[in-house]
Amino acid sequence: MRITDGLRNVNKVDVPLLPESEDSLYEYTCDAASPAQSKQIWSRMPLQPFSDILTPFSYSVLAEVSRRAWFRYYERMGLRLPFAPRHLCKQHYGRFYIDIKWICERDVEAAGIQPMAFLVNGEKVIVCTWTKPSLIAGMRNSRNQRRLSNELNQMTNQIEEVTAQARAWYEKVSGLRWTQAEILQIMEEIEKYGAGPLAIFYAARHNLERAYNTLLQMEGQSKPAVRIQMINNTLCDLDDLVELRLTDALLDLANIAREAPAVLKWLADDQFDGWETHWSDHPFGRKLHQLMAQFGHWATGEGEMANPRWSESPDFLFKGILACVECNAHQPARIPSTAAIQQLIESLAPATRKEASQLLPQIRALSVLQSKAMNAFSYILAGTRLWAKAAGHEATEDGRLLESADAFYFELEELKRMMTGEWNISNMDEIQSTAGTRKTSYSEWQKAQPGDLLFNEAEAYPTHSGLPGVVGNATGPLRRQKGLQPLLCERAVVGARQLDSGWAPTLPVAGGLLAAAGTPLDPIVAAARIWHVPTVVGLGPHYNTLVDGAQTRLDGARGAVEQ
Repeated sequence: MRITDGLRNVNKVDVPLLPESEDSLYEYTCDAASPAQSKQIWSRMPLQPFSDILTPFSYSVLAEVSRRAWFRYYERMGLRLPFAPRHLCKQHYGRFYIDIKWICERDVEAAGIQPMAFLVNGEKVIVCTWTKPSLIAGMRNSRNQRRLSNELNQMTNQIEEVTAQARAWYEKVSGLRWTQAEILQIMEEIEKYGAGPLAIFYAARHNLERAYNTLLQMEGQSKPAVRIQMINNTLCDLDDLVELRLTDALLDLANIAREAPAVLKWLADDQFDGWETHWSDHPFGRKLHQLMAQFGHWATGEGEMANPRWSESPDFLFKGILACVECNAHQPARIPSTAAIQQLIESLAPATRKEASQLLPQIRALSVLQSKAMNAFSYILAGTRLWAKAAGHEATEDGRLLESADAFYFELEELKRMMTGEWNISNMDEIQSTAGTRKTSYSEWQKAQPGDLLFNEAEAYPTHSGLPGVVGNATGPLRRQKGLQPLLCERAVVGARQLDSGWAPTLPVAGGLLAAAGTPLDPIVAAARIWHVPTVVGLGPHYNTLVDGAQTRLDGARGAVEQ
């Protein structure tokens, strides 16, 4: 679908609504004296699907590539920028924040786009200064906004090519023997190859957030939380999400395994060493290689490059295949969105309905583009992890690092200094002390609960304790996930600090999903709607009060979780 295409004409279906509080996705409390006057407004939301708590290496890579990506995005919009500022990104208690005030100011400058607005302490806060343009300025802005729509459509057309380029770079990196020359070469390529796919991701995510925010701000009959549910329901039949390609592949493998007792025994025995050759002459093995070729660069906890990729640690995928067999998982029924779209439009004030009708197809198309761009950038993350591991290995050879995994506690530029010899054996005590200090900080970050927004340095916290993700009810024991590789808890309510696309193997088998962080816009939530898995995100501190193993009721329509 093109970004500017109209609504799809599909069959009608009734979508029930449930009452809820006034809390909304963009409503916060903050101790800042005057949030609207803040020089910088930092948000975790733009990179939410990729990041939770990040090691210094992962944060620094994402920050460096993000600056290039935003520069490239506004360059495509025709805005002449000397550079993207160094202060565009910020790490706060290990979390990744972006200065959305700077971004919205560029939107106004480039195309007169009305900036996003939040409700803070009960008052509306517009992210940056904006005045309604004059007639002439409005005509110019209209042309520039059409250019933005054209660029987004071009990105949709280009994403497969961009993905192929990212994949080719990853495959090149995967085949290296990691001589010092190769380490130095790849070191200079990370930002260059990463900026393209990340620019498309940010373009999709930013404009998706802006459109979603606009719909929530429109006048109408529904309360904010009910409005969120209504918007979510219009996205119940998205096609071509990459997460769905993965679940399709798992079901195909499960169907083969179901008819092959030897394969089922191998999966149940949980001994996966040598899987690459074990089934090489069997249809299961050939299909398994196809799966790994498509998704081996993924990981659970995608943005943290210290986490192993599935090509390194495939147990989660293999267990997912077995779970699909044991649960008799099958393709979900597709529910057309026509009735949900009509219901949302009719709930709005008549003056806003035309704009809403234009925003909804954009939200649908941008949701798919976001998923594809995440997949493309995941190749860059996987390749960069290989480089960091090689750099860490080299630094352990002469004792600068005690173990190669310590490389992830150094920023990208610091690792570059190690690789060029600027930070050498004479700095051993300093290097090892830095690693120890940062490991301690990383452990402390696990306990922190920083705000989702920062107005300068003042933290702002959501007023909600749960957001509607996927409509439906689920009841069962809570299985909180604590390790890097989540457990597959068939038909249970599965809980996580944060869900990302690496959780897609749970979709055919989970009874429900809940998470402390996340938003209804995230690709994994979009895929969960297709699978009809009731989902609640954005629980915040309430998540920490839930008891593992306790009977839990999840209401995805109201964004409520009870024990």
